[in-house]
Amino acid sequence: MRVKLTLALTDRPGVLLKALEQIAVNGGNIISIIHRRDRITSGYVPVSINIEFPDPSSLERAKKGIEASGIPVIEAETLEKSISTVILVGRVSIEALTEKLQELGSRVAEISMIGGLTSPCLKLVLEAPSGKLQTILSALEKLAEKWNALLITEG
Repeated sequence: MRVKLTLALTDRPGVLLKALEQIAVNGGNIISIIHRRDRITSGYVPVSINIEFPDPSSLERAKKGIEASGIPVIEAETLEKSISTVILVGRVSIEALTEKLQELGSRVAEISMIGGLTSPCLKLVLEAPSGKLQTILSALEKLAEKWNALLITEG
């Protein structure tokens, strides 16, 4: 699994090395490091590290090891995305729909509408973090039910 860890490092020699050691001992393979020395905030330098881990438990062990070393993990974001196409038939609130999808961590990569106001049909191409797609589709089912619309999903 590919993730982006953002760490808050104190601006001292060897601090980044402590974090990298925890990543290495837990099977992480570093893809890139972005060291933002120009954005020092409250004495901390934000550092983003893109890493490939063999499994989620390796990531969790690395995060715990990094935090045990006294380095705050600001963010851990999965970089792998799932893409799904859905069709909604019926009157729906596009604004409420996109807000709900964003709230759940999904992004509408493409949207198209046919049918006009009397029988609208929306086609959405969604991008979601791997592992969250089923939750997002369940939320869409509830919205479709609320709006008395038909939801068609792939697969």
